[in-house]
Amino acid sequence: MLTICSSYVKMDGYINLRTASVGPHLCFRSFISRNFLIPRYCPGSTVTKISLPISLAYWEQCARWIIKILSTVFPCIKACASETELPNHIRILSNILQHYMLSTFKKVLISAPVLLKSFREEGLWDLIFSEKIFYFGSSLECIHQIVGETETQTDHFTDAAESTGYKSNLPDVNILQSEAISFLEFAATLNENTNNLPECSALLSALEHCTNGPGLVVTILKSFHVILKLATEQTLVSFKSLDVLTRVLKVACLQAQELRKAHPSDDFRGNGSQSNNVQMDSLDERIKNALTCVELAFNLFKEYVTISDLGRMIILHNANCIGCLFDLFQEENLRKHVLEQVLALYRLPPSSAQDHTAKLQLCSKYLETFTRAKEHEKNFAEMSIDLLVTLREIILIDRAYYQNLFRNGECFLHIVSLLNGTFDEAVGEQLVLNVLQTLTSLLAENDESKAAFRMLVGVGYQTLQSLLLDFCKWLPSRKLLDALLGMLVDGTFEINEKTTIKNEDVIILFLNVLQKYFASTLWACGLTAIAQRVHYK
Repeated sequence: MLTICSSYVKMDGYINLRTASVGPHLCFRSFISRNFLIPRYCPGSTVTKISLPISLAYWEQCARWIIKILSTVFPCIKACASETELPNHIRILSNILQHYMLSTFKKVLISAPVLLKSFREEGLWDLIFSEKIFYFGSSLECIHQIVGETETQTDHFTDAAESTGYKSNLPDVNILQSEAISFLEFAATLNENTNNLPECSALLSALEHCTNGPGLVVTILKSFHVILKLATEQTLVSFKSLDVLTRVLKVACLQAQELRKAHPSDDFRGNGSQSNNVQMDSLDERIKNALTCVELAFNLFKEYVTISDLGRMIILHNANCIGCLFDLFQEENLRKHVLEQVLALYRLPPSSAQDHTAKLQLCSKYLETFTRAKEHEKNFAEMSIDLLVTLREIILIDRAYYQNLFRNGECFLHIVSLLNGTFDEAVGEQLVLNVLQTLTSLLAENDESKAAFRMLVGVGYQTLQSLLLDFCKWLPSRKLLDALLGMLVDGTFEINEKTTIKNEDVIILFLNVLQKYFASTLWACGLTAIAQRVHYK
């Protein structure tokens, strides 16, 4: 073995570049074939189990020794690179070494899965996913120069990417990177692998290091989906230990930020078109893959909380993960789905003081989203309406509990401040209606909340009255008056039924709005009709 390997590595540890220029793939393949007894590649063949009887100890020693040698060879290859690229003959050597290393070690794992432990101990994942290999560019055309039967070989190399469900035809994803991801995915889903944390960790590290290449991020995320599907039990444990979801969502947030920087005035829709009706196929490949990356990351989150019995409770106690979730709320194509996941967190019954604290933090984060939407988004009115509608759904889960929880999170200040602004009539009225309806839900049948709101806006809700009068530059609709009447009775006002006034502060608010916008005769008639239908509690 030393004789064969000397074609590549001298005694002092440097590469013999002259050998590399006259067919390095032949020497390395010969070495691998003799020591692992791997049959010569035939067109159309795939990676299969080695059937010849070989000592497991021999395999292990060979594998360890080869990893040590390659750990010396690849840094030397990288040292030969200039600032721009490798010399052609060295690039050939690098590509061939990488390809045969990956295919050989995968074949060894198929035949002897127990050697996975040895691979880990020798740092194989660190070697493969390092700047010497994974982040060290290689060219498919270069491989074609070396390996005969170009068309057939291309199909063979591309097979490695198919397990991730993603073809590596993108400028930021090459064939060898796809083979590396495929190999790691295979190791993580081995039946004999009861703890795939090292593999998940290596893949996660690769994900965090390649955020500038959305195509590569997409490939890695698809591999995570495969691993979670094929090795669910051990992967759930690994995800929890590594906090995978938070880190994946952070990558998605980075991709979303890049999208907004690249197209600050664009509004990306979930149907693949912008608000200006420019079709998705007019976007460049990186933009499309960045959008796919964000969606895949969020889908991985949904998959996890759906599969795991404790998944949502773990998320509830993970402030960083929740923060990333609300960051993705800014993406219109995900907004509805994010709110669905947030609502599911609120449905979790609190069973401890820690759960209560986590729910309070969730409420605070929810309310902060109003402020963030107003400060950073042009369409914050629509976003605020979505948040208000979901907030009313949350209150319905457990009215008294969530009224108190949101009150402690200073919900009234966040909600009333939404009326500070200028809007067109249609959007403005919808926002006012939703603000009043949400305040009604938060105040209904809760004297403590009513007292807290009165302290904030004054007796008779003077501050709210001023905001409404300034906000409504147009004639108030019947819906607005109905919303005020609903606030008056802590629910829905029915004109044909006797109703009890349950919130006296709204009386002055309602009368002043009515007096400002309606003629005195109509105003008097309205008061008479209302007086006949309501009485004090």
